[in-house]
Amino acid sequence: MLALAWSAALLAASAPVMASILGRQPEIPASCAGLPQGSLGSLSYNFTLSAYNLDKPNANSTGVPLVLALGPPGTSAAASEWVIATQKTAGSDDWPYWTMVNGVLTPQPGPNEQGLGAYASTVDQGDVPAFIVTIAESDPNPADIYCGADESDEYLVLSVNNNPDGFSLCTATDDYDQNVVVYEAEQSNSAYSYDTCYAVHIYIVPYTA
Repeated sequence: MLALAWSAALLAASAPVMASILGRQPEIPASCAGLPQGSLGSLSYNFTLSAYNLDKPNANSTGVPLVLALGPPGTSAAASEWVIATQKTAGSDDWPYWTMVNGVLTPQPGPNEQGLGAYASTVDQGDVPAFIVTIAESDPNPADIYCGADESDEYLVLSVNNNPDGFSLCTATDDYDQNVVVYEAEQSNSAYSYDTCYAVHIYIVPYTA
């Protein structure tokens, strides 16, 4: 009888604690705020990016492969600006896969780029999302603005500034003539030809070597 009373008291005392544990939700990073449940700011796997056309039929389930590509000429001898472009127009893929930790999207260097780091810049409306490539830093400060949004597709959809629906592919107006990723394309931006833009979702596709 005494044991039964102790058990009842123990259950009563632990009930609020159990309810608190069961009701606790994983912390949502700021870069994923407002996105569907299941969206992630940190991914446990390496991945590639692919642009899925939202206006016309696609040749496959993932769309067009994307890679980190050298962007417009800069003014610094120590660093260069790189962009996300279609693999076909980039011409090479020296950064074969990506990672994401705490909202930071990071291209990973291949054998030809060892010792370098690529760090995400902030992205505003009309921008071509850019990464600054320089000597790898021990304490970089990249923009933590990305998320893998769970849009109920086969793959997570890349989001920036809490928006997975703002990306387009556009033809750049510089000498490289690349098809580049643009965020919320604007007609007034001279970095790309607005009339060539079409809306895409950027799929996060698990990397297989």
